[in-house]
Amino acid sequence: MKMKIQFFLLLILTTSNISTQELSTFAFRMNGHKHNMEEDFVDRAIQEGYDAAMDSIDFSAHVDSLEQNTSLIITGFTPPEDINVRYLVDTTGTNDFMWQISLDGWTILISGLGCDFTTVISNLGFISGGTSQFSYGDFLIEASEPEVLEPVVDVNASGAPFCGALTDTIESSISILLNQVLDELVAAFDSLDFGSVFGMGDLISSFGIDNPELVQEALASFPMDMKLLTEYDPEQDVTQLIHEINFLTGTTEDSLAFVGIEPAVISGSQFELGGFSFLYHQLQRGFHWHTDWEESQRVSTAFGIMDSLGINGFRMETFWRKIQIKAYTGDGLDPASVTPDQIDSLLSDTEHWDVSGFDDVQNILDLSTELGFTPFMAIGVGHQDRMPPDDSGLRIAPASPDWVPADGFVGVNAQTYLYNLKIYAFATVKRFADQISVWQVENELNAAGFAASLPEWWRKGDIWLDTDFRDQVMAILVDAVRTEDPTALITHDLHMLGFMRSLESWVDDLDIIGFNYYPNQISALPVMGFSVGEYVWAVRRALKGLGYPDKPVWLIETGYPGIEFDDPPDTILLAEDAVYYSENRQINYIQSALSSAVENGINGFFYFSLTSEEDESVGGGGDLATFMRFSGLIRKDTDIPKSALSPYANLYNELVSSASVGEERTTLPESFILYQNFPNPFNPITQIRYDLTENGPVKLVIFDVLGRQVRKLQNEWQDKGSHQVSWDGTNELGKRVSSGIYFYQIKLGDAVQTKKMLLLN
Repeated sequence: MKMKIQFFLLLILTTSNISTQELSTFAFRMNGHKHNMEEDFVDRAIQEGYDAAMDSIDFSAHVDSLEQNTSLIITGFTPPEDINVRYLVDTTGTNDFMWQISLDGWTILISGLGCDFTTVISNLGFISGGTSQFSYGDFLIEASEPEVLEPVVDVNASGAPFCGALTDTIESSISILLNQVLDELVAAFDSLDFGSVFGMGDLISSFGIDNPELVQEALASFPMDMKLLTEYDPEQDVTQLIHEINFLTGTTEDSLAFVGIEPAVISGSQFELGGFSFLYHQLQRGFHWHTDWEESQRVSTAFGIMDSLGINGFRMETFWRKIQIKAYTGDGLDPASVTPDQIDSLLSDTEHWDVSGFDDVQNILDLSTELGFTPFMAIGVGHQDRMPPDDSGLRIAPASPDWVPADGFVGVNAQTYLYNLKIYAFATVKRFADQISVWQVENELNAAGFAASLPEWWRKGDIWLDTDFRDQVMAILVDAVRTEDPTALITHDLHMLGFMRSLESWVDDLDIIGFNYYPNQISALPVMGFSVGEYVWAVRRALKGLGYPDKPVWLIETGYPGIEFDDPPDTILLAEDAVYYSENRQINYIQSALSSAVENGINGFFYFSLTSEEDESVGGGGDLATFMRFSGLIRKDTDIPKSALSPYANLYNELVSSASVGEERTTLPESFILYQNFPNPFNPITQIRYDLTENGPVKLVIFDVLGRQVRKLQNEWQDKGSHQVSWDGTNELGKRVSSGIYFYQIKLGDAVQTKKMLLLN
């Protein structure tokens, strides 16, 4: 018997939460951390397979045969309703896993010849074992032929004195019947297709990538391994089926480079900022069902909801095409020829630029400042709807001469694309440098090659497949921030596809390691919120392995669809349940995702998003994104919050508050680092935290935007470790200073770090 359960089938077989009072026979072990499951989905699939098999068996024919063989009458025939799955450990080492499937409680009542017979059958079933192997993205399970158990038939006779002599004949006839039934059940089990039962094949196939080189790049950039095994759990005194997976285990050159490395243990919450991860369509075009709303009303409505819930962090975007209304095209365009001092004169070219497009962004920032929100901004997003058009109205796409243009697009060479991108990026950063502390450069750039490989996906142009080109895009955007806003921090929203290769290449440029993760993107069950924390742990392990253990980590995007108002009915089949996205499951996901992420050291957590399209015809990505379009927390057409919105806000505020207390970590820091103040913006007081790797003289000073010293917060010898100091917005004379941008700078010997903050009065 052979089953092929492909890449990431574990996501549908193995994750849920468990009450500590319940026995778990199924567990998921991720990166060495075991999570007991509340429901055994393998058991459930087998039970449903058994139910279907029993419905297909013609028991009347078996009963007729039994009556003919015994010349008796079957007055009662009751097969068991439930199948029993018990996991075993193979002490011989032949099998990775073993399970016994048995049916107990068969009862057959027989009468005739003045006799009554009651027959009870036990030990009916079979044992199966197997091995598992993860190879080239496929999870292959090789299962052995089942070992059929010898059923025990117990016949009790009553009536005439000779009735007992007939029991052997009855036992023999019933054994023949049972073997026939068992053969049919084994055949039904052998034909179980777990991929179709659980509604999920391998993740790579779900992306629709059929380019072997891209598939190999995806696997090399997300090194992983998985295994299926049975193992005894002494705490529960039960043998469990365990689905084990380890991921981000090494570099693209050495897939096991990080094995044995542990990130620093987290004591207390490091959670500093979070909220909603808007992009243009979720914020400036949010509440899309209100067709008569202006952009300002959409933004103010979203911000009003956030303000009422105490959620203050958000991502926004300066939409490229709204600033550059026409692209420069033609021969000889060279991004190296664009210098920062040319930006203002270039923007005066009204044929190509509309600087009034900055006004909408400024209005958003003004409102967020008024409310005390903390934004970070995405720039340079190269998705298909962001790029400016050429003279004929076709949007530009970086492409080779052989590229067949998609409808509405025109191919331009790499230099032309980068030339336009550079002007836009430098202009945007320069415009908002005093108001943005963190810039997200591009979005899922590491997955751009995959996204451009299919026509319906969200990138256009075949040059996106070139890693060197993607590196050039990153370099231009990083240069824009470092030049125009040198004290700001840089992050990026890393996709799973191409993760490690890009992390290795860009880690020096990224001050904050940002990534996205949607574990329930194509399946509602099991609810995989806890795996978010495992992803955070794995990213922190990878950073330590690469030599950057103290880089902050942000989950920039995650989500779980809330489609159904009610919980699924008890009668629902697993295949239907697997795509039943209820609002209560959305609550479960959000709470476990946020809690597990904070537990494993997340610094920033952003949910995608407050509103979403909730329309299967909107956006790219084919079938992959169908469910995720419903992950918003406001019900379409009603403006009614989904059930998860309030629990998310409550937990968010609880965890941010616990982080702001500033408990000292039990582990010593591995690098000298000055953290972003919290809260930011602030009024009336903020906390500044920093790590010292050695004892020494420490000076921490506040400056205004003109470089004048405002307040000296520290000027003393301090021991290595984690420290925190507060600033109440007053100067050396104790007088409250005015609202605005301020810089705080720390010196430890010759080492200096500077960050900026916003004071609101």
